[in-house]
Amino acid sequence: MGSRKLGGALVALVCALAAAGCGGSSGSSSSSGVTAGNYVKAICSAVGPFEKDVAARSNALNSAKLTSPQQGKKAVQGFLNAVSSDTDQALTKLQAAGTPDIDNGEKISTTIVSAFKDLKQAIGSASTQAKSLSTTSPQSFKNGANKLGDTVRSSLGGISNSLGKLQSADLAKAAAKEPACTALSGT
Repeated sequence: MGSRKLGGALVALVCALAAAGCGGSSGSSSSSGVTAGNYVKAICSAVGPFEKDVAARSNALNSAKLTSPQQGKKAVQGFLNAVSSDTDQALTKLQAAGTPDIDNGEKISTTIVSAFKDLKQAIGSASTQAKSLSTTSPQSFKNGANKLGDTVRSSLGGISNSLGKLQSADLAKAAAKEPACTALSGT
């Protein structure tokens, strides 16, 4: 149905966030704020529950016994609404994490928060598109859901690219010692 791809794309984003927020090599400008250790703990503590919730919701959607396009549409809409709420919670925690007191700390913090704002916008757009998914036939629903998944994946690809440019040896070192970071998938 496309929902498996949609959930996979979201989990891929979380993995990119985890790698970007918790890894890499040092930059050039300095910021004042929280220690690298406290920052990665806050970031990974925000991303970890988000990752788990999205994966659980995706698995539930993938294993749902849907017997009609109408049920599929309702399930996709419910999934997107729940992920939107999960994104809001993670964004609040990411904003509260502050700015790490490291080279390029301001840029790293801003980029991570912006990525989740972009994710929120992509999920909102997908929710709007999901309202117009055709339920006239299983095939038309499947085609629409697949197109929706492709659109979300494209948006997430751009977000992942911006996060992939973040690097900090200080954060990588702190993340290696932080259980909340080492527990994330893809790190």
